[in-house]
Formats: sequence, C-alpha cells, structure tokens
Amino acid sequence: MKKNNKLKVLLNLLILVGMIWIILYLVQSSLADIFAELRSTSVVVLAGVFVIGIIYLIVEGQSIKEIAKHFEPSFSRQDGFWTSCYVAFYRIITFGTGTLVSEVYFYRKKGLKVSQGVGVTALHMVMYKLAVITYAVAGLIIQFSLFYSNSPKMIPFILAGMILTIVLIIVLLSLSSSVNLQVLLLVIANRLFKSEKLRGWVDQCNLQIYSLRDTVKTIMLDKTAVWRIYSWNLIKLALWYVIPFIVLVNSHPTLDFLQAFSFTSFAVILSGVVPTPGGIGSFEFVYLLLFRPLVGTVDAISSVLLYRFGTFVLPFLLGFVYVLIEKRKAIHEELQEVKKQKKAMSE
Repeated sequence: MKKNNKLKVLLNLLILVGMIWIILYLVQSSLADIFAELRSTSVVVLAGVFVIGIIYLIVEGQSIKEIAKHFEPSFSRQDGFWTSCYVAFYRIITFGTGTLVSEVYFYRKKGLKVSQGVGVTALHMVMYKLAVITYAVAGLIIQFSLFYSNSPKMIPFILAGMILTIVLIIVLLSLSSSVNLQVLLLVIANRLFKSEKLRGWVDQCNLQIYSLRDTVKTIMLDKTAVWRIYSWNLIKLALWYVIPFIVLVNSHPTLDFLQAFSFTSFAVILSGVVPTPGGIGSFEFVYLLLFRPLVGTVDAISSVLLYRFGTFVLPFLLGFVYVLIEKRKAIHEELQEVKKQKKAMSE
C-alpha cells in the first residue's frame, strides 16, 4: 500500500510536469501570436474582451447547469463555469482529442454516472449547434443582399455549413427519440464495418446516442427546460459574436454592428466546411476572408487574435489554474497518506 501511494504521488507529479511542459510549448508556438497581440492592445479593449469572456463562461455555466441538475440537483452554476474551463484546458493540451472525455470525467467527479455525463455532453453539443444555426440563418437573411453583391461565391459554402449542421442536429435528435432507428443503424453499421477499430467507434457512438436519448427523455419532464437551455446558448454565442465589433469599432467607427455580428457567425459555421491552407485554422481563415475587405489585413488579424483570446485562451488559462489546484490537493492528500503509513509502521 505504501509503495502504491508513493507511485501515485510520482505519477501525479509527472502528469503535472508534463502539463506544464505542454503549456510552455504552446505559449511559445501556437499561442505566441495571441500573447504578443495582448501586449500591443489598449487596456480598455483588453478589459472589454476579458469581461465578455468571463460573462460568457458564467452564462455557459448556467446552460450546463440547466442540463446537469436533472441528474445531480447539487450541480451549480459555478460547477458549470469550471466545467467549461476544465474542458477548454484539456481541449488544448490534448490537441482536441480529450475534449469529450474530459467533459464526461468532470461530470463524473460531480456525482453523475458516466452514461449521464455522456448524455449531458451530447445534449450540450446539440443545443450549442442549434444556437449556431439560428444566428447563421438570421445573419444570412439580414446580410443576403450585401453578400450577393460582394461575395456571391461564399453563399453556397454558408448554405453547406448550415445544411451539415442541421443534418447533424436532426440525426442526433431522431436517434435520441427512436429506439428502432438506433437499432437499425447499429445493425447496418455492424454489417458494414468489420475492423475492431471501426466497431469500437460504432459502439462508442451507440453509447452516446443511448445516453442522449435518456438525457432528452429526463429533461422533457420539465416542459420549459429545453427553451431555457436553448436561450442560454443563444446568449452565450451572442457574447462571443460581439467581440470583433468591440475590438474594431474604435478604429473603424463606420463598421456596422449587424454585419460584424453576422460575419462572425458565418466564420463559426463555416469553420468545419471550408478547406483551408496548411498552417492556418479553419475559423481564422474564414474570419480573415470575411473581415479583411472591411477593416484591412492588420486589423482583421488583430481582431481574430483577440477573439481567440476571449473564447479560447482565457477559459484555457482558468482551466489550468483549476487543474493545478486539483493536482496540488491530490498530491498533498497522497503525501499525507504516506506520512500516516510511515508513522503507523514506526509505532
């Protein structure tokens, strides 16, 4: 037992050192431009982005609470806040591969079963996608004449992004409400996919769909819950989408608020559709493509870096603080256990 506790302490220390090493690597490479931009940004603009980022996390915390509280009544807005930060941290240090796992694991630590955590994660994604498509449709309607006259080639891509998002939502919700459809697709998938890797992926998808159906069924008992969750997602995305306008309006006072808001929503929905050149993220590529004609290359790059700070880096940094505190507690508890065992053996 004593040896096991020492190994746990060593393992936690190694994990902590590994995390710090990855963070230092990211700060020096992919996040370096963002931190450089922060140093050259006015305090007022930086404060505005910071405040919006924090308010977003509070609203996100409420939207997560609205789902999770149906399975764990003690789950609070603060828990939802830290869920978002925790997931943002692991999204970056695992380069996206640990995003879903980290969210489910956080719910597990807060008292939810694994299947419930999977369901909450899946419904969380569905409601986020519904909010994304809502703003994209509204933006295209409002800005259609401008797009048609200035960037008609972008319209098919925007429509493709909308269609793919709608299809994803419909498929997930259909599977979550129909056991027969899920069984049919599972049978087809098992016949088509023979390799163990693909069958494992199918099993994981099946588990997520089952958990989503159970989650939706539970939440539907509260008639207003879906609308509350959807509304909180609309609010949180609105907070993200106003960041470019706040960053740019001082240098470009003629910039139209609805245009900047709509263009940001287009960048979000197109980020998974438009193929991008190597070395640049899909969101950044689409964002620059839309905003460069409005504000110029320099200001467009500056604004996208600040947008990434408010929506990407800030939650990551807060998540790092949370994980650091949790790891410190775990190491401290394990060291205390080792000391107790030493004392017991000496007596």
